[in-house]
Amino acid sequence: MSAQLDPRALRLIPLAMTIFCCVSGGPFGLEPVMQSGPGLAVLLILATPLVWGIPAALMTAELATAIPSEGGYYVWVKRAFGPFAGFLCGWWTWIYTWVDAALYPVLFATYVSSLIELFGGQGVSDPWLKWAIGMAMVIPLTWLNIRGTRLVGLSSVLFTLLFLAPFVLLVALGLPLIFHNLAGTVTPFSPPRQSLSTAISSGLYTVMWNYLGWDSLSTVAGEVENPRKTFPRALAIATAITVLCYLLPSLVGAVALRDYSNWEEGAWTSVAQVVGGRWLGLAVVFAGLFSAAGLFSATLLGASRIPFVLAREEMLPQSMAQLHPRYGTPWLAISISSVVYSVLSFQTFETLIAIDVIVYAAALLLELWALVVLRKREPDLERPFRIAGGWLGVGFVSVAPTAILVFAVVNSVVFDSEYGIRSLWMSGVALATGPLVYGFRSWRRSRRYASAS
Repeated sequence: MSAQLDPRALRLIPLAMTIFCCVSGGPFGLEPVMQSGPGLAVLLILATPLVWGIPAALMTAELATAIPSEGGYYVWVKRAFGPFAGFLCGWWTWIYTWVDAALYPVLFATYVSSLIELFGGQGVSDPWLKWAIGMAMVIPLTWLNIRGTRLVGLSSVLFTLLFLAPFVLLVALGLPLIFHNLAGTVTPFSPPRQSLSTAISSGLYTVMWNYLGWDSLSTVAGEVENPRKTFPRALAIATAITVLCYLLPSLVGAVALRDYSNWEEGAWTSVAQVVGGRWLGLAVVFAGLFSAAGLFSATLLGASRIPFVLAREEMLPQSMAQLHPRYGTPWLAISISSVVYSVLSFQTFETLIAIDVIVYAAALLLELWALVVLRKREPDLERPFRIAGGWLGVGFVSVAPTAILVFAVVNSVVFDSEYGIRSLWMSGVALATGPLVYGFRSWRRSRRYASAS
């Protein structure tokens, strides 16, 4: 019997926690947002999901339940606009995950270094050693993904419990600080001697990055038990946990760490030490390790299905469509994705994050407009979950993320021109690879068919 995907690998809670790991993984990564000032940070944390994260989640809920196919967003966009647009959506999203997943070995190595320092040792500074530490996370999690989707889902539940527990304690112990200095949670609104536009520019890309990825697990819809019911519920659970795990620790952090120049990678350890002492700081460092692991594993799960589906449709080498004979997973697509992530993990956090948002957003816009086209072209398509408000609701879900993306790009170019322009041209190069690869594969395929005939 040939190997097959497991159609019941993910149930409600494992799916919800895996989505949460894809999108969030806890408040790690929010540190640059806090540099924008506590008031602006709280506003961005609360407002951004309304116009960026939740519209993407609603779009995913409608399309994943209407078209619950392996390949997710690639299938939706292809159905709406044809194979070229479908390929671009899949390819761009796969590229975005190259950047996204490459961040997590870097973060893992950062928290290992912090752990060594907390025990009195010297932090890790050698880049090759940092890379080796990251690989100590990447290799076993790649094997876990090859072993099966069910194991990834269950491990996501475990990782979530482990990395959220210290922040639950942080919030509980930090409540007296909030009540004692309630105004300190939102003042100053933005840093003194810095314009509001510059503060927004430095924080918006980061908070957008922390709210992206809601569609990531649509690619494994063929491995979800009863996806028409499970997906909307899982997305609702993940959304609620994400907003709370960003907002509440940030309120505590705003009053515990008042020097905003200290809000850099690893700042949550300092906040925890102020609130609960060395033991809580140590717990947060371990939480960072579990968070990086959960994020990497969940991202690899969703992303590896794109080259797998593209290979089945002969848009990538067909060898990438191979399923493991024992575990029924696309082992070669998983392995190749993991190798790419490992190579890119040499880059810096700041270099990667803006490219991440822009490339992801380009694919997301195709998905959002596919939502509009399919609503119009296929009004009778069964939609177990339907965005409320008719065309007004669909219009908001489609336009709001487009507007915030345009605002973020223009703001970064105008008020932080060197950073903004560099991000744009690097993202442009990444996006340009899509048409080039599609053209090359189409040419190769036509030549192969011509030879066969």
